[in-house]
Amino acid sequence: MPQLIGDGVHFHRPVMNPVTNSTYLSTGISRRNLLQFTVAATGSSLLIPSESTGFQSVSRANIRVFAESNEERTTPVHATCDVVMQYMHRHTAVRFAKCELDVHLFSSKQQYLRFVKRFVRGDEPRRSTFIQSGNRQTIAVYVTQAVQQDLQHELCHALLHSTFGSTRIPLWIDEGLAECSELLQVTNSATGVVQVKYTPSSLSHPEYRKHVQLMTSARVLPEQCRLESLERRRNSLRMSWHEYAMSWAWCHFGMHGPAQFQREFQNYLRKLVALQSVPPLSSEMRQRIPDLDRRFKAFFS
Repeated sequence: MPQLIGDGVHFHRPVMNPVTNSTYLSTGISRRNLLQFTVAATGSSLLIPSESTGFQSVSRANIRVFAESNEERTTPVHATCDVVMQYMHRHTAVRFAKCELDVHLFSSKQQYLRFVKRFVRGDEPRRSTFIQSGNRQTIAVYVTQAVQQDLQHELCHALLHSTFGSTRIPLWIDEGLAECSELLQVTNSATGVVQVKYTPSSLSHPEYRKHVQLMTSARVLPEQCRLESLERRRNSLRMSWHEYAMSWAWCHFGMHGPAQFQREFQNYLRKLVALQSVPPLSSEMRQRIPDLDRRFKAFFS
């Protein structure tokens, strides 16, 4: 089983990574404008590449990996599932649901676009796509040098939607935690053991942090940086780069900030999982932590 060791994680064998049953599709690119689309209303089922189409499959636990070539098969998908799951559990105290997941790795951009466009309406998909349609969960990735970050991002979405459901997870938490997960440094050793070492500082997004520091340098936290502003956002298609940066910042603050806020963040997530009716996190935080904005500013100063 995976073991947490010190400030990092060592993984000796893969375990299943969960996803949800919903009818919404999310498409994303690492640390850039994430797009969301609805599944195309064609009623078509997901196309599963087979040996006859040049794909090779590897199945472990509840995860099936389809690779277009042997080179893509070296991508540590199963271990990456473990990495994201353990990191998220460690810092959110949430037990994640489990479900089958198909991961498709494409070396050809043309093949990737052909696959994804069966289910996507809107602009051209980015490098990686997370699809949820009925009982089928799928991640499709066009393999580039950023494949590891792309996988981590999409797997985080899968974890969250499997556990919270697409309608209960606040958008800023969904996107913010996915941005946080991209920064985990995954290495595959010669012995086949995937190792992850991290500290709060190593998980600090340099571009986002610089932006947050600039935005919070004023004496009073600007309205567009307050948690309430993010909570009003419902559609990621309308989210700006600034809002993704602030989503990352508040989630990073929730997982690695002051102990009091970490506890409140975890309690809020547990209530969502338990299907309890809860007010927005900001309203509870203002009551328990009156100087919330000051602490947030100080954390990123």
